[in-house]
Amino acid sequence: RRRRESRTKASHPLTMAKAITVSITAQTKIALHAAKHAFSDPIHGIVLGKTADDGGSLNVVDVVPVCHEVPTKPIVDVALRLTDAYLQLQQQHPTGKERRASLEGARIVGWYTANANASSVGDDEGELPNPSACRIVASMAECGANNEDGNGENFVLLLVSTSRLAECVKEVDDASSITTPICKVFEKDKSRAFTQKVDDGRVLNDDVSDVTAGEKLSEGKQRIL
Repeated sequence: RRRRESRTKASHPLTMAKAITVSITAQTKIALHAAKHAFSDPIHGIVLGKTADDGGSLNVVDVVPVCHEVPTKPIVDVALRLTDAYLQLQQQHPTGKERRASLEGARIVGWYTANANASSVGDDEGELPNPSACRIVASMAECGANNEDGNGENFVLLLVSTSRLAECVKEVDDASSITTPICKVFEKDKSRAFTQKVDDGRVLNDDVSDVTAGEKLSEGKQRIL
């Protein structure tokens, strides 16, 4: 009986978020992580976000850098456990108004990466995430889907785009002109592998016209340069 229930659960149709928003905070952290290691090594990290009650949208609110090498299972397991504990602590004892607002109701929703020796600027739109990142996020999504709340269905994999990051650095003085996130977003395909690129029309920036976002972008640019 349990085997039947397990098979039925695994065979349900894919339900992807219709719209995906990536916060400036998340993008700044990812950009700094990638720039620090100059794409000489792959970078990896955890994606935090919130989903709408109807599952119609996903908001990536923050990320947690994990490593700048091919991650081993112990590294990933410890990072996920610490992040999960941190999120639970934030829900119980928020440390400040800004953090409470951004992380309230947040959970682990995916993984981010930048490939080693990434494609040259202007020639990376067809680039796919490295196999390690694909395996990690697929395992995370499977574990999430097997939980009672079925949280694995909206998991995403973010891949840093060198061309978009370069464009962001050029245009950062006018934050309102930046409309495309610095990373490409991948979701599960029919084989449940994270190699299906999300259409750019479904992926949005947080509002970058406000002062706070502009300051974050400017600060990030200075650190990158």
